[in-house]
This record gives sequence, structure tokens and C-alpha cells, in this order.
Amino acid sequence: MKNKFETQENGSLLGATIQQVRKAKMITQEELGKRVGLPKSSISKIEKGLTHISFEDASLLMDAMGEKISIQVMGMKEPDEKRVERVRFVTIGVMWYAHSKKMAFADAYRYLLIYKGIQFLEENYAYEQTLPRETLLSDLDKVCNRNREKFQKAIWKRGISNLRI
Repeated sequence: MKNKFETQENGSLLGATIQQVRKAKMITQEELGKRVGLPKSSISKIEKGLTHISFEDASLLMDAMGEKISIQVMGMKEPDEKRVERVRFVTIGVMWYAHSKKMAFADAYRYLLIYKGIQFLEENYAYEQTLPRETLLSDLDKVCNRNREKFQKAIWKRGISNLRI
């Protein structure tokens, strides 16, 4: 596994990142080398991607500069149970909103979708689910009102003042 990770491309990426941080902190290659016990030439080769470097070694170099390095895995899906939980919460939020505004569920959903209330619920799920119903509804009103005002201002600037949604 280690050999697959240490490709030239990854070495160049890690090296370039180390170089960028080193320069931003105004540390010379020689100084960084002294901090980790490597000669200046080794630091130069690492930064140019000429020497393969493991993630662990890159982490040590970053630590020597007072920084941390991490890997973010993109494309990983949320576990099914969490996704179902989030969808259930958003659905309940829409039902509460529809009931409080005396609207049909479909109308409330459409309104929240247009004015980013659905997006707000999805993005702030972890926090919003801990709040009482009234607070959640108040938050939704604030988000939708702010986005509706932005939308209306944009339409007004374009000269389409009589458009209604």
C-alpha cells in the first residue's frame, strides 16, 4: 500500500505543499532540515518531488513547522442510517413549517426549496435537530426571508418587478 501512495504525483503534491508552508513561514530549507535532521539537499529534493515521501514523513516535516497535515477522502457517502435520519428530519421540518403557515406540504416544500430553507436544514441538521420546534421555525423564517429579499432585489435590478413566485 505504501508504494502505491508514494507515486511521483503524490510526492510532488506533498513536496509542493511543504514548500508552500515553509515559504509562508519564512523558513529556509536549511533551517527545516536542521529541525528534522536532514540536509538542505534532501529538503530541496522533497519539495521538487524528486524524492518520494510518505505521508508520515510529510507529517513530520509539517509538525517541525508548527502545522498539521491531513488527508480528506472525497466522494465518501454518508452512511445510509445517517442519510435516512437527515431526510426524516428535513421532512418533519417541512411538515412543521407547512402546519405553522397553514400551507399544503407541497407548497411549503417548494417555498423552502426556492428560498434555501431545505438547504439550510440539510447543512445545519446536527444543530437544528437539537432545537425546539419554535426556534427551528424561526430560523427557517429568517433564512427564507433573507433569501427572498435577495431574490427580489436581483429581479428588481433586472427590471422584472412584477414577477411573483
